[in-house]
Amino acid sequence: MIKSLFNRWTFPAFFWGLVILFLTSYPKITLPDIGISFEDKLGHLGIYFIFSFLLSRAFVKGDLRRLKNGVGKAIFLGALFAVFDEIHQIPIPGRTGDVLDVFADIIGILLAQIRSEERRVGKECRSRWSPYH
Repeated sequence: MIKSLFNRWTFPAFFWGLVILFLTSYPKITLPDIGISFEDKLGHLGIYFIFSFLLSRAFVKGDLRRLKNGVGKAIFLGALFAVFDEIHQIPIPGRTGDVLDVFADIIGILLAQIRSEERRVGKECRSRWSPYH
């Protein structure tokens, strides 16, 4: 039972965290040019948006009563991971620890939690006003 809960809820966040560490452990990876000057920050935002969503999913485990606590934990752990990730890049050739990257990561983390909350509130409203409730 515990193993299946880990696989279903926690493993995706754990795996995504490993993917982030794997990608940031290599010398500078050049991104394709998409014609905007802040594409690196958009990459950080998107990667940490997904990570934050997976973290809150792992903490909540499908139980909306855990949502408030799970969101707080996801924000805290995601931000801590972002700071650690930037610090761990300092000794890697071609990489630097960038405070602006941490800010982009945290924006992604917060946007994921805002989106999750919007979905939860929308589900509550739909079920509350449903004629079948």
